[in-house]
Parts: sequence; structure tokens; C-alpha cells
Amino acid sequence: MESLQAQVVQAVRILNHDTQSVNRVAANQWLVQFQNSDAAWEVATSIMSMDSSPTIDLEVELFAGQVLKRKIQCDVGKLSLDGRAALQKALLMSAKKFSNGPSQLLTQICVALSALVLRAAEVRKPVERLFASLNELQGQGTGSNAVLELLTVLPEEVVDDQSLLSSVEFGRRSQFSREILSHTGAVLEFLLQQSISDGLDKHNRRSKVLRCLLSWVRLGCFLEIPQSAIPSHPLLGFVYSSLQDPGSFELAVEVLTELVSRHEGLPQVLLPRMLDVKDGLLMPALAAGEENVIRGVATLIAELGQAAPALVAQGSREALDLAESLLRCVSFPSCDWEIAESTLQFWCTLAEYLVSCEDTSAALPTFIPVYSALLEALIVRAQVPDQIEEGSFAEDDLDGVSGLPGGLALFRKNLDEPLVDVCRLLGPKQFLASLLSGAEAWSQFETPVPWRSVEARLFALHTASEVVLSERQILDITPVLHLIVVLPSRSSQIDRTLFHLIQKSAAEVVASYSGWLHNFPSFVTPLLAFLASGLTVPVAVSSCAAALRKVCEDSPNLSHESTSIAGLLRIGEELHALPLTLEEEEDVMCAIGRVLSSLTSVADLNAALEHLLKPSHVAIETLLSTDSDNSLRHHSKAYWTVLQAGIRAVHRIGVLFGQLTGAFSTKDNGDEPVLRIIAHFWPLFERLLTSRHMEDSSLASATCKSLSQAIQASAGIAVEEFGQEKEHGALIVETLMVLTSSEAMAAMTTSYSCDQEPELAEVYFGLMSTFVHSCPHEVVAAADTLLEISFNRASICCTAMHRGAALAAMSYMSNFLEVVLSAFTAPRSVSLDGSFLGAAARVCLQCGENVVSGMMYALLGVSAITRVNKATIILQQLSALCYFSANVDSHFPLNFSTLQGWLVSAVQGLPPEYLKPGEVETLIPIWLKAMEAAAGDVYRSKASMNSGGRASGGGYLQGAGGRMLKRLLREFADTHRFTAPSYGPS
Repeated sequence: MESLQAQVVQAVRILNHDTQSVNRVAANQWLVQFQNSDAAWEVATSIMSMDSSPTIDLEVELFAGQVLKRKIQCDVGKLSLDGRAALQKALLMSAKKFSNGPSQLLTQICVALSALVLRAAEVRKPVERLFASLNELQGQGTGSNAVLELLTVLPEEVVDDQSLLSSVEFGRRSQFSREILSHTGAVLEFLLQQSISDGLDKHNRRSKVLRCLLSWVRLGCFLEIPQSAIPSHPLLGFVYSSLQDPGSFELAVEVLTELVSRHEGLPQVLLPRMLDVKDGLLMPALAAGEENVIRGVATLIAELGQAAPALVAQGSREALDLAESLLRCVSFPSCDWEIAESTLQFWCTLAEYLVSCEDTSAALPTFIPVYSALLEALIVRAQVPDQIEEGSFAEDDLDGVSGLPGGLALFRKNLDEPLVDVCRLLGPKQFLASLLSGAEAWSQFETPVPWRSVEARLFALHTASEVVLSERQILDITPVLHLIVVLPSRSSQIDRTLFHLIQKSAAEVVASYSGWLHNFPSFVTPLLAFLASGLTVPVAVSSCAAALRKVCEDSPNLSHESTSIAGLLRIGEELHALPLTLEEEEDVMCAIGRVLSSLTSVADLNAALEHLLKPSHVAIETLLSTDSDNSLRHHSKAYWTVLQAGIRAVHRIGVLFGQLTGAFSTKDNGDEPVLRIIAHFWPLFERLLTSRHMEDSSLASATCKSLSQAIQASAGIAVEEFGQEKEHGALIVETLMVLTSSEAMAAMTTSYSCDQEPELAEVYFGLMSTFVHSCPHEVVAAADTLLEISFNRASICCTAMHRGAALAAMSYMSNFLEVVLSAFTAPRSVSLDGSFLGAAARVCLQCGENVVSGMMYALLGVSAITRVNKATIILQQLSALCYFSANVDSHFPLNFSTLQGWLVSAVQGLPPEYLKPGEVETLIPIWLKAMEAAAGDVYRSKASMNSGGRASGGGYLQGAGGRMLKRLLREFADTHRFTAPSYGPS
């Protein structure tokens, strides 16, 4: 054992001091192996117990302490009862040995001892025995130091959120807490003695007593004594006096905030004392710039107010003094925003109480000046710092989204609730008056403008917009709109970085109040120009694009403004050259499409679309031309640029389709705009679908979305045309077949492959849903092969781990089955489409078993509970089809024997370990009975609707049968949770 101990000593020294990294790595690996060995118990205990040795230094002792702590937390079960008793005795002796330090080593020993007692459930009264040992230790010289440290870490063993506690049962931790708290009286008496004892290191002892008291307060020690005794308890006076000691100030604040948050009687006692805290601590600290003290006082006062808003809302002299103190803290020009941020919840809690409680109506006017001053203070603290204009911030220090310093960006996020509350309390009219005080001068060239303040006020105006708009009273924001319009002409007078931030905040204001712009029509066109100029500014582009969309959506008369239309078209034509994200580009295209869809002239719209889509056509043609020039594909950067341009082009076309849906509902000599776009771009899409470029999932996803939008846009205006000219329907089916056969989609044959490309799966099944919903029955009937392939693929993807992809697959299956059911149960006056029902029957016969199997795997996988609803509907729809076939139309080749066969095959096809013994025999008849009852719900609902009455029988999930089926599926998913891995049928 001595040889092993010597090896440990040598390895620790090599790890900490050897200059060769290879030696340090080898030493670390050896020490890890040693720590996991049984011999580590004895060696580590021996090292800790040695009185003195020339070979044992602090580093070795610290390592031994860490080993014992770790092994107790993880491997204490391997020790016998006698071994644990011996270890506890050794640790107590070590605690006594190191009671005067080093403090780090003493803490390690006490943590190990606490962990050992917590895990000594089979030992009779382990806490009692420990406290008896502590009484002995306290009477031995400096043993009180060790007792104080052990009492500090003992509550932390159950209070702190430690992952290692997971090895200790909750019941044991609760019992441990109760056993510790039963000694509250003795512990508080001990702490009181320590707080008044004299010594050479009185300040250090004060901090240790406070740290120990904090642990016990968090455990709930003061709940063990009469609550009426707390305000006069001597330890409370000790804590309060410790605020005057710089060395213990922070700990004293922590203890007081914990006490205030836990004991409702304390705020009333402490509130009068805050005047002394203000005069004795806060005011000198503000004058001297002592941020540590200001932060602590702000935290204490804010916690006091949060704990007792009713007390503060009375508006007493002490309460107003408390609020005034916090206002000073908010206004303090700290280098960061932590002090102001620590007060925010106080202001929100108080404002909510003042607004919602009728008893405060008399005091409310008293706080109006307070919150007006708060608004100004928050504006000052929310301003962009001077350093950003001077370029003092490194790029890594700036938030990537807002362009602000990271601390300010976080502070502004946390200002959302306070600014809304201030607006609600002051009222929108007074809020705007305070916020826009002096705004008339902002747009005057002769007057110096505080641009940092202007930017912060624009931010606040946007943040509180929800409350302002909820009043349904349009207020005068002319000064703001006038400022935004003239802002570009002032750009030379403003620092470039600050100017861009002002552009961003101004755009957010325009987006927020776009619904008011019809009252200020002369500003609309200049605002569009302003927003367009921001599309080239990285920090402002997202806000400007979103605002552009909002303005166009909320300004119905824009289509009558030729200047506005011309400006929007210029933006659209140059869009491909701007470094926008797809989301930003979508906002801009939606803005343009919204205005174009309002045009009354088909000729004007066609001309506009021709100019708008020319860059997209060029980008797609350029991408397709690379097939004949494979050399470009070998230059990844050049190819990536062309590919991204193609993706953006396809995406723009899809967005435009979405905006033009239903723009013209009648034909105009074959010149209908949507059909013209489809006719123009459809050949390009066909070539794209068969090209190698479709290997890229982003391009495949964009193409799916665009095709989906094309089908939706054209369905309403070309259904008759599809019915008369079958080549149009055949073209859609052929295109979808090409897409389904593309490399990206053909690879989606397992749930794992679906999880690799979840977005592609979502948009593909969304496209198929659009197809079965929007196209005539005869077109869908011609796609039985496509439907069969996609249906089987959906039955696989519904078991994917990715929730969105799985639910999209399930939605597609449900949508198709609903279309079939609707056709099947149509009123007798509606002629049935035999070809469609025949195709539907073939799809159901070929895919029914896979669908049932897919539902079962979906209920066995990850997030199974979230899929119960969809799975129930799909099984209810399948059951209803079989029910109708057997009872209504015998020509449809489905019945309950078919359904039973699918269910039997699906259940028997599951791996045996997925089900409980005998479950196969009981599950099938119970599920079949529920499915038959659920089918009856659908039949009664459809029959009632067809006869002109209201839906009865419950329909999906609402009837007795549907609810029974859903309950069975939920129970199945719940009882088999984590039984099966997340792999579906292949």
C-alpha cells in the first residue's frame, strides 16, 4: 500500500508540474484508473490521516480529498457498514486536523463527510451521531472552525441542484433535510456565539458565519421557529450590521434577500431601515462610484419591494423613499447594465399591483411621477454607449442580431415587460408625450439632435406598441414619421454605426404602427423609400424587410400609386443582388406580391411580373447550364454561389405564387397571370427535378414549396381547365412523380433518412397534401402509382424522431383519407367518380397494412404521446372506409376482415420484446372493437350532415367510439414508452 501511495504522490506532482504534456496526460490517465479502484479508499484515507510527511504536500492532500468525495458520491455502496464508520471517523479527525486550514482542503473534507452521512440510510440515526461528534469536536481547541464549515456544507448537500444527487432517492433527501432541521435551535445558538466571539480574524469569521447562515436559511431553518420571533432575532441584527463591513457586505445582502423572499413579516420590519441603508451606504457609494455596493443595495431593495408590493403601493414616505433609491440605482452610469437590470422585476411587480388592485386607486397618482422618471432613466440606460461610435467594441463583443453590445442587447430584451407596464400605468397618451418630448426638433437641421437618445426612444416606442395600439385611439406620431422621412438627409451628421442602428429601430416603429399609416397617407411612399434603403444595411435589413411587408399589407391603396409600384418593382428586380436571407427575401417578395395582387389590370400585372421574375429565370437557367459544364461543380465556392442563387430564385417564385393566389378568379383571353407564370417556369422545374442539383436538400425543399404554392394558386382558377384538358393534370402528376423519384426523395426509405432531411420531408408531404386537396378527382385518380409510393413513404416517415416531419407525413395520409371519405359519403345528388374511388381502393389495399404498422411504430417511438391524436384520426378514417364498404357500397373492396388482417399483421410483425407477454392476444380484439365503434361515429356524423342536419355522432375523436380508440392508443403509447428504439418499419 505504501508503494501505491508513493505512486499517487509522484503522479500528482507530474500532473501539476511536469513540463512535458505527454507525461501529464499519462499521469492523468493513471490517476483516473486509481480513483476507480477499490484501493483508492484506503490510500486516500491514509494520506488524509497522516500527521506529517515530507512527501505529502497540499496538492496531494487535495487530490486525496477529491478522491474520497467522488467515491462517496458514486461508490459508497461498495463499503461495508464498518468501513463507512471507520471512514466517517477518519474524516472527522481530518476535519479537526485541518480546522485552521487550508480552507479549500477543509471544505473538501466536510463535503465528503456530508455526502457520507446523506448516503447512510441503513445506519441508525446518522445525523444524530454526526451532531454528537460535532459537539465533541467543538470543544477541542479550534474545532469550532471545522464545525462551522461542516454546518455550512451540510444543508448544501440537499439544497444545491447537483446531478450527483440523482443517486440518492428523493425520500432519503427529504428525511435528511428534516433530520438536519431538527437541530435548528442548536445551530442558530452556535452561530450566534460565533458571531459575537472575539478573535484575530474577526472579519473572516463574520463572513463564515454569514455563509453558514445563508445555507440554513435556504434550507428553511427560520420556518422551524415562531415567525413572530424572527424580526427580533439577534442573528437578524448581526446580518443587518454586517452590511457596514465591506468584507461581508455581499453575503449580508444575500442572507437578507433570502430572508425577505421567504418570510412575509420581514419587509415591514426592514422597510424603515432602508432609509439608513440609503443614507449610510447608497448615497456615498453613488458619489464614489462603488458599483459593488450600489449593486448590492439595489438587489436588496428590489427584493424587498417584490416581496411586499402591497406595502410599497401604500405610498408611505418610506415606500416612496425606497422607490427613489432604486431610481438612483437605475440611473447610475455603470459600465454594464446589471445594476439597472436587477431592479426591473421590482418595477413590474409594483406596476402590476397598482394597475390591477382597486385598493391602490388613491395611491396611483402618487406613483405617476415615479414611473415617468423611471421611463426617462430606462431610456438613458438603454442608449447605445459612446464607445460604439468610437469603434471601441470588438466584433465579438457585439450581438450578431441587434448589432448592440451583448450586455445592452440582453438588457433591452429584459425591458419588454417593464416598458409595457410603464405604458399601461401612465396610459398610452402620457407615455407617448413623455417619450416624444422635444421630438418636433429632431427633424430640424438647425438644432443639435441627441441621436443616441432618439434611437433609444424609437426602441421604446416599438416595444410598447402593443399597449398603445390596444387603446384603439390613433395618436399623433407625425414627429416620428417626419424624422424617419428626413433621416437619410441627416446621415452625414451621424456616426455610421449609430445611423444604421437608428435605421433598424425606425423600421421597427414603422412595422409596429403600420396600421395607422392610412391616417398619414403622405408619408407612405417616402417611408417605402426609407425602408428600401435599409435593405443594404446588415444590422437593419431584417427589420426593414419585415416593415416593408407590414406597410404593404396594411396600405390597401398602394396599388393606385404608380410611384410606389415602380419603386417596389425596382426593389424586386435588384433583390437577387442583395445579401438577404431567405426569410428577409420572403418578406420583401410578400410586400411586392401583396401590392401587385391588388392591381385591377391584368396587362399591368403581367408586365410587372415579367420584369420581376426575369432575374429568377436567369438564375435557374444558369444553374441548369452547369450540368453541361461539370468543371464548375468541382469548384465548390463558384458552384455554391450559383446554387444559392438558384435556390433563392425558386424560393422567390414560390412566395409570389402564394401572394397571387386568387388575385384573378376569371380567365382573361388565356392571359391569366398565374397560369402564365406556371406555363413559363414549369419546363424549368421539370429540368430542375431531373438534374443532379436536386441532391441538395435546400434546393429540393425550395422546389417542393414552390410547386405547392403553384398548385394552390392555380387550383381555384384552373379546375375547369384541368377537367377539360387532361394534359395539364398529367403534367402535374408527371412532375410530382419526377420529384418523388429524385435522389433526395428516393433516399427517404427509413425513418432515419427522414430525420436526416426533416425539412425536405415536411415540405414534400405538404406538397402532396396540397395536391390531393386542390386537384380534381380525375387528376388524383391518374396518380395512383404516385399515391401508393408517397403513402408508403409517409407510413415510414410518421415514425421519425423529428416531430414536424412525422406529423407532416401523418397529415398527408389523413388528408387523403378524408378526401376519399368525402367522395364516398357525398350526397346521392352528387355523382361518384368511379375512377377516383377505384384508385383510392387500390391505394388503401396496397398500403393499408403499412399504414397500420406505421401508426403502431409511431406510438412506440420518441414523442409518442404527441402523435396519439393524429394516429387516432388515421385509424378512425381507415375504419370508416371499411365500415362504409361493408354497409354502403359493396363494390369498394374493403371490409372489417381487411382491417382485422392489417391489424393482425402489424401487431405480429412487431419484435417480441416490444410487447408484454400475452398482449398480442388481448390487444387485437380490444382495438378492433374500438375501431368499429369509432367508424360508427364517422358514419352517423356524415349521414347527418348529408341529410341537411348538424353533425351528430361525434365525428373524429368526439364520439364515444373515437374517444375510446384515442384512450386505448394513449394507454398503449404511455405503457410502452421507451420500450422500443426510435426506428420505424423499413
